[in-house]
Amino acid sequence: MHVVSVPSALIKAAACALLASHLIAALAQGEEPRVGGSSSTAAPDPGSRWPHIAAFGLSLNNRPTYPGSPDSKWSANPNVVVQWGRLTLSNGGTLASRAGEPAESGVTAEVLSRDRFKVRAALRLDEGRNSSDIPRLRGLHDTPGHLQGRLQVGWRLHDQWELLGAWRMDLSGRGAGDSAEVVVLHDWRPEFLNHHRWRVSAGAAAQWRSARQANLVHGVDLVDASRTAFAVYRLHAGFTDARLFANWRYSLDGPWVAYGSVSAETLVGQAADSPITVKPRAGAFSVGLGRRF
Repeated sequence: MHVVSVPSALIKAAACALLASHLIAALAQGEEPRVGGSSSTAAPDPGSRWPHIAAFGLSLNNRPTYPGSPDSKWSANPNVVVQWGRLTLSNGGTLASRAGEPAESGVTAEVLSRDRFKVRAALRLDEGRNSSDIPRLRGLHDTPGHLQGRLQVGWRLHDQWELLGAWRMDLSGRGAGDSAEVVVLHDWRPEFLNHHRWRVSAGAAAQWRSARQANLVHGVDLVDASRTAFAVYRLHAGFTDARLFANWRYSLDGPWVAYGSVSAETLVGQAADSPITVKPRAGAFSVGLGRRF
């Protein structure tokens, strides 16, 4: 039996063309059918189906220096989100979250949205990892910066529960590998919170990485071993990490909004056993203040 092999570069080129077509289509269309169960970051007018909004903020963040690091780092980052119809441009974070789910940086297009089902396509630039900037990882290989495509599918299981699946791929051919993530999201609405001002969500997520990406992030190759004290360590494709998280947003008087997030993250399986992993469990948090326009 003859099996036709399709080059991965061709598949990724097709995926890139598909994502680009959706982004262009989103630019060309300002209105779509009603979106069910979705809310916008900047709290637009209830009657607005596809709002045109902008929000800017500044957040203080603390998170591990790299996955498995014994150290954490502080940073102050500007947060930007601009939404025009079905298209959103942001640098990620809680301020850019549309419906409480973790938001990533880049350009995102709402491809399809129904009462319980939605599809989003996104493009972003991943800066990669410069190992020389991290004292413990000096001498290890870098991870290449690349153009990343992201396809996300969401299914609203209940009024307050949603199941999300995302596939991330390297569209630039830099050899960064692919990954996938599964997220269960809960829109928390306790009676003691003012739901007109508060938006709180919590969830759990697990990430799978291809062998290529798992080795770039957690592995040690022969060249690395010759330049460092780490032993050679190779990984295969599989789940590498999981996390519990919560995001919140509070509308202050006028155009101001406070926002933040907290997460507990853990490396699992072969990623937890990597020689570069010192602390497989870690926490991260962020708090910020923004203004809507």
